[in-house]
Amino acid sequence: MKNSVLKVLGILVGAGICAQSQAALISVSGPTSTLGGYASIISAPADVRDDAAFNTAQQGFDENQGVTLSRNIQVDSGWISMGTVVDSHMIFLNTGPGNATTYNAHNDVTWVFDGDIIGVMSDFSGAYETASTDLLGLATSTYPLTPFSARGMEGADSYTIAGNMLTVSMAVTEPGDWIRVVTRATAVPEPSVMALMGIGLVGMGFAQKRRNRKG
Repeated sequence: MKNSVLKVLGILVGAGICAQSQAALISVSGPTSTLGGYASIISAPADVRDDAAFNTAQQGFDENQGVTLSRNIQVDSGWISMGTVVDSHMIFLNTGPGNATTYNAHNDVTWVFDGDIIGVMSDFSGAYETASTDLLGLATSTYPLTPFSARGMEGADSYTIAGNMLTVSMAVTEPGDWIRVVTRATAVPEPSVMALMGIGLVGMGFAQKRRNRKG
């Protein structure tokens, strides 16, 4: 019986490991911004072009998940190779239309993801973002079609990476700062696989009871 249980567990867990999880931003923490706002995780805006989505503090949202790259994509540190399975996320700080002189800084905000960070796109014009949106962007959101000045980070902005944590500092007037974060997709048992494991173990339990009664 013990060997049979182990075999079933091995088969079912193996199946679960092959299933890609829907990875996501899982938490954010840090001080308030100059304008008094707190960082937050939000649903993806319908429009992420400049001035279409704005805020008083850093906000982040998930983009496409479990993407197998069909080509190499460029990030600040180099390239992520074709065939890599990734999840994508966006972080931004944007004072919005009519606020060309409104200064807002939001520093030392730490974002935690459920997969290790393998690249960030923060170049000044947002060219890396634009070049990868067809793979990583959401079909339900409208993105810039071309790069433009100061879409990404400038001199006063920075970030540091530590595994699955990203600490970001941004300071904006107009336009805002937008960065794309690429994490490695993780593989975990999906709910259907976990349910199957439970059913399998219950079934084996009944079978063992029947054997004991016959014995």
